[in-house]
Amino acid sequence: MRIGGFVGEEIRIRVGRAWLPRGFADDVFVALRDGRVTELRPGHPTDGRITAGTLFPGFVNAHVHLEIDRPVVPGGAGLPAWVGALRGRGYPAGDGVDNALEARGFGTALVCDVSNGGHTQPALRAAGLAGLVQHELLGFGRATLADRIALAGAGDVVRGEVVVRPSPHGTYSTHPELLRAAARPSQVPGTIHLGEDPAERRFLTHGDGPFAELLDGFGVDWRHFAAPGCGPVEWLDRLGVLGPDLLLVHGVDLDAADRARIARRGAAVCLCPRSNLHVGGVLPDVAALVEAGIPLAIGTDSLGSTPDLDVLAEIVTLRERFPTVPEDVFWHAGTAGGAEALARPGFGHLTVGATPRPVLVEGLLQPGARRQNLA
Repeated sequence: MRIGGFVGEEIRIRVGRAWLPRGFADDVFVALRDGRVTELRPGHPTDGRITAGTLFPGFVNAHVHLEIDRPVVPGGAGLPAWVGALRGRGYPAGDGVDNALEARGFGTALVCDVSNGGHTQPALRAAGLAGLVQHELLGFGRATLADRIALAGAGDVVRGEVVVRPSPHGTYSTHPELLRAAARPSQVPGTIHLGEDPAERRFLTHGDGPFAELLDGFGVDWRHFAAPGCGPVEWLDRLGVLGPDLLLVHGVDLDAADRARIARRGAAVCLCPRSNLHVGGVLPDVAALVEAGIPLAIGTDSLGSTPDLDVLAEIVTLRERFPTVPEDVFWHAGTAGGAEALARPGFGHLTVGATPRPVLVEGLLQPGARRQNLA
């Protein structure tokens, strides 16, 4: 549901609770015009009655595949098995419009959509979402490598509040020359699936294991690739792409040396907990990521591995699974942390001058809570 938000209209609302940069605050007055916060202060009786609920800046879904539709692909056996099952059903690649509308209905304002065809920018715009479309490039095949590297070197495409750029899929699926080209610095970061399954480390360290078998089964020309003999984080560092221009997605299989290297290079990690639980039954060591000082964002991943595109449900999962981590870490990751990781500072913050597309969450902060998008 949407309240207000018409061009030239001012929205003035006093809420019982709001998520601000410094944490939750009670009784807050917010005014917006054309989606921009023009006033933010403690509420006063002259502002009228308090609207029940908690006001957030629009949530940031920092990793989603809008083109993948339901049903959920069976999981539990690890990423290579899940990928094989997804491929077996024909990898449905829709236009993403319905899924983008679903995400917006859950109070999402900004997304980073990973698209195999790079074609989902109209879906974001149709749903009123801002964000990034990562045109996902992959493959080890030498016959078309030059063409794919040329595609990776093409300039970004900007349409309104949506930027489309090339991006690498993963270290186990992408030729290193293509990976380096697709991860080039740009006005917005690229992304890469990283550390989602121990099989990735096995593939890079020894050149065998479940991913090698999967690539052989797909008929991929990859045997010319010499395994670098290291884990994926070190491999990205050797390639010169590990840093703030590349958002690392998942981070389940990371050791202390990996976390230290990520922190040193200033990269962020996007958590997708419900997808990780479905695919492999294992979560990242979030407490260790926080202790290492690594910036965090949150994504839902696709409807092939999670029941819906609700960032709030991901936050609730993380709060439940990591009770020793301060809950503010997760509220930040699902709002400002995601916006910062995607280099879109106007989002994720309820601050004067920002354009956060606020969402009012009614009742308890749980996945089934009703949402109202204010802009």
